[in-house]
Amino acid sequence: MLRDKISCVQRACFAKATHAKVARPILRAECPRHKKLRRADIILIVDHKWRDLPGLAALAVWLEEGFGLKTALIPYDQWQEGLFDNRPRAIVVSVLYGPRSRAIAQAAKKMGTRVIVIMTEGRPNNSQAMTYLVGRDSGADQADLWLTWSDTVRDFMIQSGVLPGEKLITAGAARFDFYSPPLRSLVRPRKRMAGEFGLDASKPVATWATNFTHAKFHRQNLDFMIKDWTALGVIRQPAYSNPAEFARLDWETRLKCFDAVRGLLAARGQLQLMVKPHPAEEHDVYADFVEKCRVEFGPRVVFVGSCYIWDVLNSSDVHIHRMCTTGVEAWLLGVPSIDLHMADYYAWSRELGGSAAESMDGNDVVTRGEDLIERVDYCLGGGGPSRQQLDARQRYIARWLFKVDGDRCREHAKILAEFLGRGGRVGEFPFDGITVRRRIRWKINRFLGRSAGRPLLPGRGDGPAKVDWIGQVDKIVSQEDIDGWLGRVRPLVKGSI
Repeated sequence: MLRDKISCVQRACFAKATHAKVARPILRAECPRHKKLRRADIILIVDHKWRDLPGLAALAVWLEEGFGLKTALIPYDQWQEGLFDNRPRAIVVSVLYGPRSRAIAQAAKKMGTRVIVIMTEGRPNNSQAMTYLVGRDSGADQADLWLTWSDTVRDFMIQSGVLPGEKLITAGAARFDFYSPPLRSLVRPRKRMAGEFGLDASKPVATWATNFTHAKFHRQNLDFMIKDWTALGVIRQPAYSNPAEFARLDWETRLKCFDAVRGLLAARGQLQLMVKPHPAEEHDVYADFVEKCRVEFGPRVVFVGSCYIWDVLNSSDVHIHRMCTTGVEAWLLGVPSIDLHMADYYAWSRELGGSAAESMDGNDVVTRGEDLIERVDYCLGGGGPSRQQLDARQRYIARWLFKVDGDRCREHAKILAEFLGRGGRVGEFPFDGITVRRRIRWKINRFLGRSAGRPLLPGRGDGPAKVDWIGQVDKIVSQEDIDGWLGRVRPLVKGSI
């Protein structure tokens, strides 16, 4: 029969076009790939593969295994399809500033879906970043529930009149559960990491995590940076008011750090180095730096692109960074932390105060290449943090991270489950601004029991590019990424219940 030769998509289109009341159930039953989607109670929007996905995967598993809630992890660029597919009782996002986040909140509100914010960048770097991330103009007033990393941020939001206290709960950082059992067992062992990158695990390894994320705009795409900061509203803050100058100083400071690190390698012939750029940087610059170092110093210098930071830190004998969260994460693994602060400017100024500047009290801070060599020698020679530094770290964790105890994902899940216990009905997705073409694709996929965002034709959209158009490693999450982390985390969570 002709009917046996046409594809599932063609059958769906036929049923839609003819409005045949009998055809729809027949075609649905005959489609071997059709499987009715079970709507999620809560969808978690994953903005960043390298920063957000593991922690949100652990949270999703806790919600399902510990509290019986159906969840779905949705890449940020598919939030509309996620709402359309699931009509969830709640949607979790990481921020509410900027046009896209506002669009998510508005669509969810129209459906009756509650908006929950779980900060994955919950340690605003400085006082001005605090204002635009969680202040009056941040869009935070659209949240039905907001989970902060710390009482410091929660108190700021209450004092600023952004949200009432009953909508704000301090819960810590879910992704830091990977520094405690049982999730710490997923961190790659030092010997394995060294072998993968051709290093000798028996010899000292330094790691350098960079974060010159705006240097790439100094010589190209500056218009994009200006438009982006304007749309986000960050440009209204003095520390971010001059994007061109900010990018230039990032560029120049990075060159100074290249010289300092090259000097370290020249002075210490046995030292191995893993260079780990920030995902938002143009990695080709660092790959070129590493290649030149390998010509000069041999294969003891390696480039680390697509790895999670805890795997890198677990391989390290001493960690070098710039006012970075990775320096705090190094504390959690007992790795010496050196803050290479070659210039003080704009958002990277100690004068602004805030979490990044305060973290320096727990680190060894150096401002010159020769001081970097001295501090690395000290750390590799068995020197540890002073009593003042240890005390500063304890104060810091209490002030900015609340708790790092391996129990934050479970606590997040408990809070969300209790909140969703006060549930209600959810309406259909509002198609405001959605093209007719996309609506048709979504509805055909729904008819076939598939995710709305799935391409209708095979071979289209088979995963994100490795590098995006401005040269940074693509942060977009694939379904393979999601399934992989859920599979790794689930047995560990189930064993903890």
